[in-house]
Amino acid sequence: MSLQGELLAMLETVAQALGDDLCQRMVFVGGCSTAVLITDEITLQEVRATDDVDLIIDLAGMAQWMQLQQTLHQKGFTVSGEDDVICRMRLGDLKVDFMPDDPDILGFSNRWYKEGIYTAVKYALPSGRVIKHLTPPIFLATKLEAYAGRGANDPIGSHDLEDILNVVDGRPTLLTEVQAAEAQVRGYLSEQFEALLHHPDFEIFLYGNIRGPDGRAELVHGRVKALAGIK
Repeated sequence: MSLQGELLAMLETVAQALGDDLCQRMVFVGGCSTAVLITDEITLQEVRATDDVDLIIDLAGMAQWMQLQQTLHQKGFTVSGEDDVICRMRLGDLKVDFMPDDPDILGFSNRWYKEGIYTAVKYALPSGRVIKHLTPPIFLATKLEAYAGRGANDPIGSHDLEDILNVVDGRPTLLTEVQAAEAQVRGYLSEQFEALLHHPDFEIFLYGNIRGPDGRAELVHGRVKALAGIK
């Protein structure tokens, strides 16, 4: 099975366990969802492997979070003593992170989660089961926000930036999609990509992570510059 096939199988497993009603309340985010965003065959061969599935959900307060936890337990998700991630549960061997959009519930969130839930799009998995995932511009925004927080402004070794570059590389329609996004999203992406271009280690990171035919890294670098220029 290809790596994309493995990632899709992970999404399928989680979606099936959630059931249609609960699954439609959630939006798949994170590295695993690159499997549904990347359309270029070359880039699909280089998608980052991951061992967890991330989802976001709109909740109001701790009571709803506790209720969700109970529902997830009933559906086969468990809490493992091996995990020190507050939002993490297990489904068999799969690590599954459930993140509410309300930062007061767990003490953290991402500024783009609410927008991501509101603008989420549907995707039919190979089985025909329908899930929701972030639009490409919001995916980039959530990943850039995550990098700004946990990345400590250090591109080298950042999985968030690796996912970003894979989508920039593997989705030829991305520039048009970002141009059609709301002004605040465009402005944020432009600002963050501009900052990356000026980071002394960014080109090292880019050329070390983009594989494929000669000129591929230059193509991605040009796309990043174009994204930085969108206002």
